[in-house]
Amino acid sequence: MNGSPRRLYAVVNPEAAFGKARRLWPKLLASLQTKIGPLTWDWTQAPNHASDLVRRALQQKHDLIISVGGDGTHNEVINGFFMNGTMLNSQAVLAVVPCGSGSDFSRSLGVAGGMNSTIATILSGKEREVDLGHLRFRLPTGEDCERFFLNVASLGLPARVCSSLASQPRVFGGSGRYFLATVRALMSNRNETITLKIDGKSLPEQLVNTVVAANGRFFGGGMRVAPHAKLDDGQLDLVVIGAVKLRHFFRWGLRFYRGNHLNLPPVRYLRASTVGAFSQRPVPVEADGETVGLLPVTFTILPRAIRVLVAL
Repeated sequence: MNGSPRRLYAVVNPEAAFGKARRLWPKLLASLQTKIGPLTWDWTQAPNHASDLVRRALQQKHDLIISVGGDGTHNEVINGFFMNGTMLNSQAVLAVVPCGSGSDFSRSLGVAGGMNSTIATILSGKEREVDLGHLRFRLPTGEDCERFFLNVASLGLPARVCSSLASQPRVFGGSGRYFLATVRALMSNRNETITLKIDGKSLPEQLVNTVVAANGRFFGGGMRVAPHAKLDDGQLDLVVIGAVKLRHFFRWGLRFYRGNHLNLPPVRYLRASTVGAFSQRPVPVEADGETVGLLPVTFTILPRAIRVLVAL
């Protein structure tokens, strides 16, 4: 790490990837403590607990936060960097240890998941300033809410898929479970009529299956949904997928995983700093793999808003 020594604090989701983090953490902790001494850390115990733990740690002057888990855990952790929309410590740094079923942010960031590389990054990695996404949306109760995201937020089919992932068989792994959940969702999914507003300009009402606002390149357990996205370019990559059915997914699904889908007939690709989406019907919204609420939603990019450790 650059500069003066930092105070480390780790948040560990023991349920990530069906217990992978619970199994990995004792070995990683022992290795870190051998090199740096005692390390403060906590298990997460409930949804959004990680955010509360991180806020407390930052208020106690910890300034290197280690997130051990999947994309949902990392999302909760970065939301803990903020209180009432304001960052608690702009010099604080995030280190991600990928232990999730998908780990798509780690793919986008280029962070390896091996024990030795993880320890090396935490101990001597370089800091990289990356963009953060921000979304305002509506809860099912009718209340307005806001949240930050690291990697990808979307509406429509992916949000329905995220809601059903927990019920998919573990044997298929992250990508396989997402594929199976997508097939099942498409069997009962309807396309949605929405209006998009791109950087203040309203587009004509359109029928869509999915709208992706991407900071990173990957989602869905390795699907290269936004192949041109960069984490530090100050823009959201917007991928709009029009009205499609299950047969289209089987026809074109592999192209989405390979990242050569942007020229398909139902796909529209744009770049923007602010995207609004509105509908007369309740359309679900997800952020970093967790369904959070409903339309209307506004996605915004915050350029180079957080520091993340990456390998030298």
